[in-house]
Amino acid sequence: MGWHPPVPAAVLDADNLEWQVIRSWPDESAEDYVLELGIPGRAGVRAAHLRAGQLEFLRDGRDRRLPALRRASPLGVVVVHRAHKRAVVRAGEHHLKLFRARQSDEAVGRHARMNELLGAGDFLTPEIVSSAPGCLTLMTLPGRSLFELGIDPAVSDVVFENAWQKWSRAWVRQHSLALAPAHRPTLEALPVRTAAVELARLQHTVNLWLVHAGDIPAAQAERAAVRGAAGQAAQKLLQTDPDPLVWSHGDLHDKQIFTVDPGAPLGLLDFDEACRAEAAADLGNIAVHLQLRLHQHRLTAERYQTARRHVIATAEELHVTPARFDAYAATTRLRLGCLYSFRPQWADLAEDFLIPDGEQALAVGVPAAKVEPTY
Repeated sequence: MGWHPPVPAAVLDADNLEWQVIRSWPDESAEDYVLELGIPGRAGVRAAHLRAGQLEFLRDGRDRRLPALRRASPLGVVVVHRAHKRAVVRAGEHHLKLFRARQSDEAVGRHARMNELLGAGDFLTPEIVSSAPGCLTLMTLPGRSLFELGIDPAVSDVVFENAWQKWSRAWVRQHSLALAPAHRPTLEALPVRTAAVELARLQHTVNLWLVHAGDIPAAQAERAAVRGAAGQAAQKLLQTDPDPLVWSHGDLHDKQIFTVDPGAPLGLLDFDEACRAEAAADLGNIAVHLQLRLHQHRLTAERYQTARRHVIATAEELHVTPARFDAYAATTRLRLGCLYSFRPQWADLAEDFLIPDGEQALAVGVPAAKVEPTY
């Protein structure tokens, strides 16, 4: 394998100023990309389109699909901007999340319900300061994410493990408490994400990837690998019985979990995708993100194994069926492989995530039992 989508690592603007490509996404047409750009040492990001090699910056602080950004951007620094989809402005102790108008109502509802479900003794959640069409303002959570702990060599392995153990215990306890009859109306108000819905979302990602691979001869091996992995994911998701639906974060990974000090509750943020789903959906997602960190050299092998051990322990406590864990992990792995292949700095590692399960352990040089163990 060796073909990657031809997204540049850096682009030049009209003033010949170089911008680094921080993140990129495939647009609906081949050779069209959505870019998030930044300049090292300069705060904030800019959104742009790259269409058939032609760079088009969005006007600073403007996005026709996110009209609230025009009012929000002067209040702070734009730290996330995916053109026409979403943006985030950091303003002092607040984060302003910008959506399309209809989506902002959904986001407010999901955040409010998760704030009701989660007990402050285990998880602090961002307080909703205000909401308006297209804009949700949240308090910023204190502390550092588990991702930041993992990459910091000054943090001891003991502190790192204690944080993950604390998350595991809190996660199990909150799933148990959410079963109380008093929480049933709040839980049932969350949208449902079944395995079929998960597969449809994955197929959209795969189809976009295949559009960009087109019929390029150099991409033949990658196309075959992606189709094979998609077929395996579909079989895993649909040919085994699902576990019961529970509350789900919807996009759980180590950047969403915050720790302040050993005596304080953890923080949990970003409930834009909160729903009811199988517990395996969140746990498979965070497990594969940990594997991604290992590939990115953002976790040592020892810390990877530590964090993963607590994810597996959590799955056991919640009685997650191993086949369902593997199914959602395979789905996440392929989704991340497709996504990160469009990001120049990570395109090489994305190859390993596009390889179907049976070949992956050989590709990364790790024994299979250490990549996706069952339990």
